[in-house]
Amino acid sequence: MRALIVYESMYGNTRHVAEAIAEGLRWSIPTETVLARHATSVDLDDVDLVVVGAPTHAFGLSRPRTRDAAALDGIKHPDHLLDADPLNDGVREWLHELQPPVSCFGVAFDTRLEKPKLLTGSASRAIQRGLRHKRFSTLAEPHSFRVMGIAGPLAPGEIERAEQWGEAVARMAIQSTTTKRTPVRDGG
Repeated sequence: MRALIVYESMYGNTRHVAEAIAEGLRWSIPTETVLARHATSVDLDDVDLVVVGAPTHAFGLSRPRTRDAAALDGIKHPDHLLDADPLNDGVREWLHELQPPVSCFGVAFDTRLEKPKLLTGSASRAIQRGLRHKRFSTLAEPHSFRVMGIAGPLAPGEIERAEQWGEAVARMAIQSTTTKRTPVRDGG
């Protein structure tokens, strides 16, 4: 079994969460972590589990316009260091270009402000819909990790929670793979 984490990050918070999830997965599953803009070159034929994450922008997945707004915020507030070039494609574009895998599990996460989901929206819900549309078998409900402000930092305990969630996702993937195996029948 092999896992791939595909993510985008503007201020580094989603990257930190992706890295922590990877640590949790690596206890059981070899895992590679890649930015969405580089993920198109990864062959999914050898991947059994794809974990996809992005920051929540304007109630959902980022768009070029919301990435531009983050870049402008970075110019106005030099303490808001950008983690990525906003001109590059994100998870939305990666999902759009993705060819459906035959048998691969998928699960989604996001980072969002520490407020009720009704007020912030959720990128992970849009990611999960995109994964289902591309025929991934989803393992778990979309998951959110909290940030304290637009540029972060992550809320206390979120890195630990992300690693624990990665471990739980690995267990679900291994269990689902084991239960999907069909017994070999004798010919006689």
